[in-house]
Amino acid sequence: MNAGSRFFQRASEAFRRYPFLPKALVIVTISGGGLAASTQTNLLGTTAYADAGEVKRKKVVVLGTGWAGMSFLKTLKDPSYDVQIVSPRNFFVFTPLLPSVTVGTVEARSVVEPIRKIVRGKKFDVQFKEAECYKIDTEKKKVFCRSSQESSMGRSAEEFSVDYDYLVIAMGARSNTFNTPGVVEHAHFLKEIEDAKKIRRNVIDCFERANLPSVPEEEKKRLLNFVVVGGGPAGVEFAAELHDLVTEDLFKLYPHLKEYVKITLLEAGGHILNMFDKRITAFAEEKFRRDGINLKTGSMVVKVSDREITTKEFSTGKTASIPYGMVVWSTGIGTRPVVTDFMKQIGQTNRRVLATDEWLRVEGCTDIYALGDCATINQRTVMEDIAAIFSKADKNKSGTLKMGDFKEVINDISERYPQIEIYLKKNKMKGFADLLGSEEDGTEINIDKFKTLLSEVDLQMKTLPATAQVAAQQGAYLADCFNRMEICEQSPEGPIRFRGTGQHRFRPFRYKHFGQFAPLGGEQTAAQLPGDWVSIGQSTQWLWYSVYASKLVSWRTRISVVTDWVRRFTFGRDSSRI
Repeated sequence: MNAGSRFFQRASEAFRRYPFLPKALVIVTISGGGLAASTQTNLLGTTAYADAGEVKRKKVVVLGTGWAGMSFLKTLKDPSYDVQIVSPRNFFVFTPLLPSVTVGTVEARSVVEPIRKIVRGKKFDVQFKEAECYKIDTEKKKVFCRSSQESSMGRSAEEFSVDYDYLVIAMGARSNTFNTPGVVEHAHFLKEIEDAKKIRRNVIDCFERANLPSVPEEEKKRLLNFVVVGGGPAGVEFAAELHDLVTEDLFKLYPHLKEYVKITLLEAGGHILNMFDKRITAFAEEKFRRDGINLKTGSMVVKVSDREITTKEFSTGKTASIPYGMVVWSTGIGTRPVVTDFMKQIGQTNRRVLATDEWLRVEGCTDIYALGDCATINQRTVMEDIAAIFSKADKNKSGTLKMGDFKEVINDISERYPQIEIYLKKNKMKGFADLLGSEEDGTEINIDKFKTLLSEVDLQMKTLPATAQVAAQQGAYLADCFNRMEICEQSPEGPIRFRGTGQHRFRPFRYKHFGQFAPLGGEQTAAQLPGDWVSIGQSTQWLWYSVYASKLVSWRTRISVVTDWVRRFTFGRDSSRI
């Protein structure tokens, strides 16, 4: 170790031991006629010192602090990276509890965690910029950003650029309005913590205005008709939470308004919760009707004005107008403008979201990854590679194969093409041998028969749902790949390359489904767990409490949320307009 290195090692130790030393101190030494050291400011504002001979760290830029971005940052441990986070919000939101925030069951600050707390204690340099990315330049390897805060001097927002070696796009998505007129101007969305707070204030506003003595009865009916558009999990849970707020708390405070209150749930499809088991769908629809929630399926919204929402019935083709006091729009997700522009730049113009390969790498890019709601995995089909698979197994080039010839590649085939495993389970086959024939019967297979046997396998391919569960698993997977980048470069662990030579560095991403919940109000929840196990009732509600409390990202948020639940059970929800 040279003198300069020893000096900087001792200097770094001094800064750690004596944190009160000035952090703006900059030290540069001369060694061999040149600069021997450089300085770098980390997240906390202290100065890190590095020898000039040290290997340059790779710059990783993460766009977004949602489920995918948070999971990636929490799992990333390799100290050989410098990480920069760019997001318009400096916190992570536990989105499954947003419907609870809208009615005061849980407070807003209980479900958020500052992103700096999440990355605090990392062994590498992490910097956060509260800004919004508006352009990605793949040629210069830069992202262009704009501050999310207006200048206090009244000037336009600050703009800057960030260089990257690896870019992780985890920006999520926005609500999909399907270009319905008036939605953006008049409807509430439920994607961010600010959306939940606005809905909470608006509900109380409607009751307070309807309570005024000068308001006529028809206006009271309009003000207290709450319309929820979208029968998916978010829309159904919000409708259930709103019903609980009204019946358990607000009716006690506004008893004379009880007869005017109405909750309407609109769904364009034939049923609500159509991604759940039919037993859950039937139970939910029956419970909502029993609770007095006006459920209208097969009803598409065609226009939203400031006082009415216009719908069209699929069965009759007739249109109808529904007066409302508040509309909450929860009908799926749409692509953010910056992602749309980026897709045009890389030639993905005909897609709804960014397409990635099975390793979450954006198609057409080598160092850009996309995960969460802004991307989808474009799983290769077996039939695309059928000739290459056959060729890899046919080592003696005979043109025919026996089951024994597949022994060396059978695991690689199953790992590379997960639809094969799904097909085998669906058809109650124990393994690949049941599909191709046992080794003992000596059956030979040519390429045509091989294609016939696997012709229906690709029908099992499904797009992953845009859920927090998927995004979190993708973030953890990609961070694990980054942690083992050098190791797997030397010793690849993935399946063989059927269209090339060697192996893939990593095993492809595989989503593991742990089940899903649908809170239905009145301390009743439905759950669909792995193995098609369905549970409905109050016991499932307590399971929901346990699972969600355990999934919160910190002990602070866990204690805060559990305290909010206890407070609600004891004192009811707070109806203050704050």
